Amino acid sequence: MTELLTRAEASNYKETSRHADVLAFVDELCRRTKLAKRVDFGQSGEGQPLAALIVSDRNCFTPELARRQKKLVVMIEANIHAGEVEGKESVLALARDLTLTKLGQKLLDKLCLVLIPDFNPDGNDRISPNNRKLDLQNLEGQVNPEGGVGMRYTGEGWNLNRDSTKQEAPETRALAKFYQSWWPDVFIDCHTTDGSIHAFDLTYDTSHSNEPLFSELREFNREMLDRVAQAVKKRHGFDCFWYGNYKEEGNPVSGWHTYPALPRFGSHYRGLLGRIDVLLETYSYIDFPRRCAVMRAWLLELIRDAAKNAKAYRAMTQAEEERILARGESPDVRELVGINYGVATRDDKGALAFEYPAYAKPDDVAHILAFDEASITARRYPGKRRKAYKMPHHRTFVPTQAVSTPAAYLAPAELASRLEGHGILFERLDAPRRFTVDSYRVARREETFSPDVATNVPPPGQSEVPLSQKPKPVRFETVLTVSPERTTREFPAGTLLVPTAQRTGTLAVYLLEPHSDDGFCRWQFLDGLIQVGELYPVHRVVGSAAAPKKAE
Repeated sequence: MTELLTRAEASNYKETSRHADVLAFVDELCRRTKLAKRVDFGQSGEGQPLAALIVSDRNCFTPELARRQKKLVVMIEANIHAGEVEGKESVLALARDLTLTKLGQKLLDKLCLVLIPDFNPDGNDRISPNNRKLDLQNLEGQVNPEGGVGMRYTGEGWNLNRDSTKQEAPETRALAKFYQSWWPDVFIDCHTTDGSIHAFDLTYDTSHSNEPLFSELREFNREMLDRVAQAVKKRHGFDCFWYGNYKEEGNPVSGWHTYPALPRFGSHYRGLLGRIDVLLETYSYIDFPRRCAVMRAWLLELIRDAAKNAKAYRAMTQAEEERILARGESPDVRELVGINYGVATRDDKGALAFEYPAYAKPDDVAHILAFDEASITARRYPGKRRKAYKMPHHRTFVPTQAVSTPAAYLAPAELASRLEGHGILFERLDAPRRFTVDSYRVARREETFSPDVATNVPPPGQSEVPLSQKPKPVRFETVLTVSPERTTREFPAGTLLVPTAQRTGTLAVYLLEPHSDDGFCRWQFLDGLIQVGELYPVHRVVGSAAAPKKAE
């Protein structure tokens, strides 16, 4: 039988797979083994099938069977940015090796793997050698395969890794529904990154949003990632570290700074759901075959660790889900949900903008393998001489706005489909009802540009505009200044009552608060219902008991 190869393998890594190649590979693998099944979960903006490959034994190809067989569900997403193709190629090759060789024999009994090799098929097929073209002076781009790669955005212009909370892309909505049905214990997101000059093959990370609230999960996640990094080094020889860039570009002792704690990024979004999450970023300045190799090594070692520690993984996600439910069932005003991490700034024209700084704890030190200072300053890769640095590790986020979890929210009927998209349960009032609520009065309303969220897509065959060239602004955000007040009032029939005692309860808080940096208000879904001087149309349910009027 002919050896089953990815397009990258068959071309000696001169080309990457088109979406048709991905589907053909998946279908052929399913024909050759009973350990794999293709499941389509939606369509792209341009009508291409969004395909998942389920890999497991005992015919375990549904979430119901996975739960019945007590298998840990691991979902792996690749090619969310379709110029970052290493995950796509590695997921396909690893699926083949896990099913057609002995590699998966001791793994698939414990795991159900849900693999999404090409989440952005439309962006993937807009292949050009000039997409992500290497530009070390601007610290962007990559060493491309000769045939080129796809583009960052979808065919409709959405950045799928900024779309988790607003869900404007059909791909995002389809994946959200698929995710909610499988409810994976572990999610792995495959990327490729440029940025600061260092000597790692891959950097990794996890969710940082609301670390105090999810402290046990975050600690578990970090220990797991450090353990897997050691396994990758020992078994495969790759040097890897936590994701970041120099706090001051070109200064390798200024600090190591991770990415913003906004849940529009998938990793932070899933962290709010209490799930284990992994971000993998191969380093774009190493060559394409090596990027594929280090990505495969990480995926394999993550799968091995999940199989070995499946009971501990499941116990952690179950415990976190119980804590989310408990916050809604017995609200504690001392337990705060961080809902905004932005520090407001003004440009020279007075326009509003935001920074999302991370802070370094006194004992949190990053050990960075890089090159000599002259090479870093000159933006030369690889540098002349390897050198190790110690610096503060900026990966702790402090919210600028935080709120307690109420028992429920009251929301306008216009938000029904938005809530459903996130799997947030609600009921509609069947008759008018009075509630005592904490409301917000809108004092000010502004608009700010939202960078790297959407773009004007060039015609097929033309390359995308690099971020350093500052593409024309496309998507904006509404920013409110509000003041709280308590009222007792009647809400009409049809109003949505959203309890927080559900697995998406913490996410619901983030999405429904008016001063959230990534909520429904921020993404302009309530603009038509907001008036300065009036109450914000979403209210926090206080409860039925009235406070005493005076001390006895």
